[in-house]
Amino acid sequence: MLEGEHKVLDVPLTKKRYRRLRAWTAAGAVALAAVGAALWAWEPWKDRTPFTAYRVGVQVEEHTKPGSQPGTCERTAASGEETVIYSKDGTRLAAGRAPVEGERLGPEFGDFAGACLFVTRIDGIPGGEGTYVTDWGGGSRSEIGEEDLRESAAAQRERFKAAKKSDFHEAR
Repeated sequence: MLEGEHKVLDVPLTKKRYRRLRAWTAAGAVALAAVGAALWAWEPWKDRTPFTAYRVGVQVEEHTKPGSQPGTCERTAASGEETVIYSKDGTRLAAGRAPVEGERLGPEFGDFAGACLFVTRIDGIPGGEGTYVTDWGGGSRSEIGEEDLRESAAAQRERFKAAKKSDFHEAR
């Protein structure tokens, strides 16, 4: 092999082949960067399918009356309020209206025994946002994670069994 002569896979690497190899390497790097940028923007690992959220809240016994069926109750204040879900940039995504009638909680709910539990269903929330902003009844807005929004109504209900009233902001 002569001085300054290079071989790639036992093929002499001439100046022309070297330039072509550099061009293909650069093109490959650009293609790889484009694919990486597309994946970063698309984020295929995120679940973007619309989902239904359930928001569970309680009303203390003093602000309720008996419902139409045994074990049910109705709010006497703030009934039928709308819960709105926004994206972080403020775009309205979905809304659901709180029911007028809820479930009277039994003694197994400790501090919340006798309170009225309401489940608000919010359909069609686009997935993949990560963090959302909720607004109940036109009041103050608060951030909530997608994982918390996807939590079932039953799981949220169970939390009230061990919870203390001081841990929650009461719906009025």
